[in-house]
Amino acid sequence: MRALAAACCLLLNSPLLAGPALDSLPGAAAVPRVPRPLALSVPGRPGLSQAGYNALIWDGRPGDWYEWWYYKAVLPGTGQAFYFCYGVVNPGDTAQASAASRSYVSAGNFGEGETAEQAFPVSAFSASASSTFVRVGRNSATDKALKGVMPLPGGGQASWDLKVEKDWGFNAMGWTMYPQGLSNIYWYPAQASAYMTGEVSWNGRTYRLDRVPAYQDRNWGRSFPKWWTWLVSNNFRGAPGAALAAGGGEPKVIGGMSLPNAMGIGFRYGGREYAFRLGSGDYIKLDVNYGKWEVRAANGRGERIEISAYAPAEKFLLLKFMAPQGREFYDYEALLGTIRVKLYSGRKLIADLESDEGGIEFGSGSPQEFHRLFGAKVPLR
Repeated sequence: MRALAAACCLLLNSPLLAGPALDSLPGAAAVPRVPRPLALSVPGRPGLSQAGYNALIWDGRPGDWYEWWYYKAVLPGTGQAFYFCYGVVNPGDTAQASAASRSYVSAGNFGEGETAEQAFPVSAFSASASSTFVRVGRNSATDKALKGVMPLPGGGQASWDLKVEKDWGFNAMGWTMYPQGLSNIYWYPAQASAYMTGEVSWNGRTYRLDRVPAYQDRNWGRSFPKWWTWLVSNNFRGAPGAALAAGGGEPKVIGGMSLPNAMGIGFRYGGREYAFRLGSGDYIKLDVNYGKWEVRAANGRGERIEISAYAPAEKFLLLKFMAPQGREFYDYEALLGTIRVKLYSGRKLIADLESDEGGIEFGSGSPQEFHRLFGAKVPLR
């Protein structure tokens, strides 16, 4: 794995990969833009500052593309959690030539075990390239607030009006987030820890959120990975301020090469950030079975992390994402799972924390017989 990371470093330093700034390309998107500073982690290469990756990334060119903004909130001690997602598939296909092209809003109520999605034409989507702002129909979101209303599958309606307070952001991909075209998918937990306040109304019932643990991230790219996984929490027992953001999978990188265990892990504890990234040459080992996730990682600073996650089958909801090429991606997600984190410095154990309100996820392009295979010790990858 370290050799593969080193190979990617060599490729990215090649002059063959140096290209023009996005704004100079023909047909650039007619959206608000600001001068883009050099990416600090890749000196001399055009790109966005880290904060800019929570805004629109699409450069306006036609072809396969997707972006979405995802938010979640957990109401501690209630067994209740929600997610909200605003996205677009093939934003350049305003003629709707592909059946996959769309904009959409989706939401999930984990207490009721229900998800909903409303699709819109591509033309109903708008976003800013200079700040976090996205609108799909009447629904809108920024890094500080989100609003929406949509019909539910069985009748009734869901609506939300929420404020977001950022606590911690983490660059999970490190320098590999900046060069466009390195990977077919990018992930940025812009608000790996946040708080939400406001109201959610779901089929006539109103839920009031008062600065509850929350989270917001981004995904974008041209196609989906073979599989992905995700483990997050910012509500560990007896450890205020602790937060975990771990995600990755098997993407395609330069030349169509598959990169297994391409994971980024961030853990904030005791006012410090601990990072483990494949692009930094760190060791990362991931073992995923139905219902159980095990992650081991070590970095060059002598720090190690062990993550164990579990949730029973009934806590997972199925979220479907449309790939630009027209294939559905099946994503199984729980927001009330158990996550245990052990953090070491050298041989010294410096944290052993647990959360019963963690986000756990596995997705792939193949529909899984998820509930039947639970506990069968069948590897998901």
